[in-house]
Amino acid sequence: MEHKKISRRDFIKAAGFTATASLLAACAPQVVTQVVNQTQVVNQTQVVTQVVEQTSVVKETQLVNQVVTATPAPTAVPAPAVMDIWAITTVEDLNAKWAPDPNNDEFKKEWWTGGMIRLQANAFLAKHPGVTLKITGHSWDWDLRQNEYLALAAGITPDTSYGEAYVTEFVTLGIYAPVGEEARALFPASTYRAVTKDGKAYGLPETTGANILMINTDLMTKAGLDPAKPPATWDDLTAQAQAISKVNNGNAFFTYAPEQESIGSILRIHAFFEQNNSPIATDDGDPSINIPGAADTWLAFNSWMWTSKVDTILKIEAGGEGLAGTSIADKTIGYEIGWTNNASTIGNDPTAHVIGVELPIPTGGKQVTNLVGTQNNSPFLHGPNPELAISYIELSTTNEDAQILKPNGCGIWIPALKSMLESYATFDKLGGFKSDNAKALVRTTMKAALSGAPITGWPKNGGRIWNAWNDSYGKIWKGNLKKDDIQKELDALQATVAGLVKKSG
Repeated sequence: MEHKKISRRDFIKAAGFTATASLLAACAPQVVTQVVNQTQVVNQTQVVTQVVEQTSVVKETQLVNQVVTATPAPTAVPAPAVMDIWAITTVEDLNAKWAPDPNNDEFKKEWWTGGMIRLQANAFLAKHPGVTLKITGHSWDWDLRQNEYLALAAGITPDTSYGEAYVTEFVTLGIYAPVGEEARALFPASTYRAVTKDGKAYGLPETTGANILMINTDLMTKAGLDPAKPPATWDDLTAQAQAISKVNNGNAFFTYAPEQESIGSILRIHAFFEQNNSPIATDDGDPSINIPGAADTWLAFNSWMWTSKVDTILKIEAGGEGLAGTSIADKTIGYEIGWTNNASTIGNDPTAHVIGVELPIPTGGKQVTNLVGTQNNSPFLHGPNPELAISYIELSTTNEDAQILKPNGCGIWIPALKSMLESYATFDKLGGFKSDNAKALVRTTMKAALSGAPITGWPKNGGRIWNAWNDSYGKIWKGNLKKDDIQKELDALQATVAGLVKKSG
């Protein structure tokens, strides 16, 4: 006999049809046949048997009742949730002893971040016992951005993530979930502005920092200026910096110069555009680099930068934030756009006479600073445990012990909670800053943070955009361009950035 071959698809279809037919038959009314023998005697020698079928119908409702009342099969208990928490440091064992001691194994691996993460995690676990946290480090800045895109592309979405420079970019992609209003109200709007969209916050800050103008008062005195009258306006800063430059080997002002694939420069000067009502972009990333007022902002910025030599600025930048703090402490420069971290280095020099003031403002402008070092943590909208992820962010970032740990220990960041920032004048949890002078600078950054602005985020091609920005910055600064030429450069940069924002990243 010839056997006809059947394909896997046809087999599945046939099996499905058979199973369906069996299921339908099981659900149909049952017919029960009872046979009754009735015997009638016709004569003594012949027996005729008649078979009569009697049919009874069992109703569907009776069958359903039998199924409902049947003993259910035992069900498995759901396994406790395991959450994938992205952090800047891997913490393999939350129960391992962590202590701020260079001989402590956990501290050597995790630094102060390990202590803060533990406080955050325990604040969450106290409300959610039984949940397991897998906490893994994923670097910072450009590397973090790349890691997050790779995870999303691979379909490996964690529960939470974090960021500073590129966090706005991910908010615009719609991958995060909004946090609750009650938790958001505990922070000033400046600290979560980078993760705000359509009136909702898609993350909360665990720490922050803010730029201020740091001033060496010895150099002010040397230039015949009154240290009790630091610059309050852009014109004041230009005039005073020029005066110090004349008596200080041609060096007065410093802030970061442009670097490729770096946001260091924009983190220090972004506020000037905000102050002069000429922001380089909207909060959701639409570029406005060449709007009225932008060229005037660059002119003012150039007037400060050119009170120092190009080589001096590049040398300080190459030395990082430590050398920036040392340079103003030792009178290499007289004015510096510095953030909370710079106070640590300045505070290590007991002979340094450095004060801090909020950034001077332009005529017709407003008080704004840049927030630097603001780490916003966010819950994923479509992660493994979306509701738990929101709870983790809310409980971990609002924990007061966690907010205080870094300023009171390592001396780099300030807390982001509104209640703490508003008490800047008397805030005494600054043990990480080793001198009264450093603490005074830090308290000024706390005040400034209340009116801060985050770095602009781009929804696509962030790295390529910052490369283009830094190229233009270099031309405008090193060429000491005039206003018309600055405007041409900004028009070209606007076109470039607008094109990159539209392209897939």
